[in-house]
Amino acid sequence: MDSTVFRPAYIVDRKHDYLWFISLPFAAVAFAVMAQQYLPGGALAAVTFWITAPHFFLTGVRLYGSPIEFQRWRERLILSPVLLVLLAFVLIKYAPLTLVLLVTLWDYQHSLMQQHGFARIYDYKAKAGTTSTKSFDLYFNWVFFVNMLLVSPLFSTVWVRTLHEWSIPVGTETVQLVQDLSWIVTIAYGLVYVGHAIWCVRKGYALNPLKYLFLFASYFLWYYISFTTSYLMVYMLAHRIMHGMQYNVIIYFFNRTRVERTGGDSALLRYLAEAKNFKGFLFICAICTLVWIALTEGHMGPLGFGMARADLDLLSYSLVSSFAMIHYWYDAFIWKVHRTETQKGL
Repeated sequence: MDSTVFRPAYIVDRKHDYLWFISLPFAAVAFAVMAQQYLPGGALAAVTFWITAPHFFLTGVRLYGSPIEFQRWRERLILSPVLLVLLAFVLIKYAPLTLVLLVTLWDYQHSLMQQHGFARIYDYKAKAGTTSTKSFDLYFNWVFFVNMLLVSPLFSTVWVRTLHEWSIPVGTETVQLVQDLSWIVTIAYGLVYVGHAIWCVRKGYALNPLKYLFLFASYFLWYYISFTTSYLMVYMLAHRIMHGMQYNVIIYFFNRTRVERTGGDSALLRYLAEAKNFKGFLFICAICTLVWIALTEGHMGPLGFGMARADLDLLSYSLVSSFAMIHYWYDAFIWKVHRTETQKGL
């Protein structure tokens, strides 16, 4: 392999990248397929839950546990939770379907943007591609992810049924036309994306093969599961294993790297950065999950001493959506790879 053309570089290191970013999606698919056959629905939900809850809260550990980060984003970190919890409460009370649609679409955007972010880290670490490669990667993720939502049997059933529920009837011919057009756009852009990579090589720019392996593994998981199962929980299980575990991994190593380079700005983050304290990191993940259960399982009613119990329970349930939206919102601005502050942890 010509090192002037192909320049491998890792998000963490060779061992951890192949484990968490290349192999994990395939392992998640295998586990989800096996779980569908042998585990009840409650067990699938539990596995998803124990991965999802910590990855929501670890965003807060990074931001609120760092005085520098907190000061940098002070207004957003104070106002955003209040406004998003209020928004979720109002929507779940007066327009619950709107809340479901908002959270679902934001979750899709958040999922594809996380993979885009990892792709950018791969190019940053390898000093690969051109200034326009970022845009090509972004469009790749949008085109291929939206295509999966439109054409896969799992998700096409969802959006067609939703349109009918909204009294927007769509016939078989219309659905087929939408899916055919989606495939045409996807294949065409796939060729454009390959063409950009070839152009980079011819112009003397390096490529990071790990980025392409990572994207292939990610989209293999999404496409394979959405084309082979009609059970949304199986998709969610495989997706959450990949998405949640990769996020937890990047949070852990981001903090460790930043502490090694800067000395850290809080006792908590310095403690978590030490390899010998990895059990402490896992303990925080477990505590986050238990806090999630306490806040979101409708146990807030007694706090009102029997008064306004319904509203307190409604607030409790709305926290499920608001925590997700807070996480999506924070991630939209704290992981910009071009920022010097972010690069200190990469």
